[in-house]
Amino acid sequence: MIAKGNWQGYYQFDNKRHESMRGHKHTYFGIAIVNIADNRFSGTVQDDLASGGTEGIGEITGTVDGDEVEFIKQMPVMTVLRADGTRQTFNKKHRKIYYAGKLSADGMSISGQWRFKFGFLWIGIIPIPMPPTSGTWTMTFKRISIFAHRKPINPTRHAYRHQPETTYAQ
Repeated sequence: MIAKGNWQGYYQFDNKRHESMRGHKHTYFGIAIVNIADNRFSGTVQDDLASGGTEGIGEITGTVDGDEVEFIKQMPVMTVLRADGTRQTFNKKHRKIYYAGKLSADGMSISGQWRFKFGFLWIGIIPIPMPPTSGTWTMTFKRISIFAHRKPINPTRHAYRHQPETTYAQ
């Protein structure tokens, strides 16, 4: 089963032209899996804007069957890469992105393929055809220590709490 918590990863396009137009080989993302019930899971996703990601916090819903993982990523805004390499954002949901991959034997990483289906972007009454697109992705589970927020302890100072600190003149 997939682990509840924080995952970090990246995706890339199969079409190298897309990568060169975007100026990034990988786009990094973070996923928080917050609900797991039977073989289903859901959570949130956020792309890294500095590496070419889409704005906003999206949603994921998926299933696990053995080591097979599938989920749909739905971002809150539509970002389109134009032929000249510029990006245009529209105030409408992004097309659904379909992810499929294999969970590693230790359950700590997943790698696979992602794809967009053919669709249309409607600008007013004008339909703009959006071709299918695909690529690869990978993500790793991030264990977070319950003590990560604390300052490190100085063992020599705290080992003998009953003794006051002593400063010696040089």
